[in-house]
Amino acid sequence: MALYEIIYVSVAPGDMAAAELSSLMDKAREHNARRGITGMLLYHNREFMQLLEGEEAEVKALYDAICDDDRHQQVYKMWEGPIAERNFSSWSMGFLAPDDAMLRGRPGYEPLLEQGLMASSRDSTGKKMLLRVRDDFLCTDRPA
Repeated sequence: MALYEIIYVSVAPGDMAAAELSSLMDKAREHNARRGITGMLLYHNREFMQLLEGEEAEVKALYDAICDDDRHQQVYKMWEGPIAERNFSSWSMGFLAPDDAMLRGRPGYEPLLEQGLMASSRDSTGKKMLLRVRDDFLCTDRPA
């Protein structure tokens, strides 16, 4: 099976409450686990950035469904292409919705705080940020 990834950014039509985000993630994790899709979703100030990885047809089908989902507006695909290995193999979908206080003072998050996730789509900052979030906030099995 050839692995494939898509990274996109989008804007929610309004603020999403914690319960709404939690419900979205529960459904996404169940759906993704059945289809062999892994990845990471970052939500900050009404903006989403997501990396999807898995078999090419499954990843593309999920991305198309996201483009048709009313919870995602101004969808912009930052990158797509084949990958040698998964970056998020442990998660059907890693998730973080940080507030500004959580990010302030941490190296590397200035672009997110100053410009937002949509601005990250202009260069390779997006994937770097998702990998940094994974390592800084979600990986609990790293050595101290």
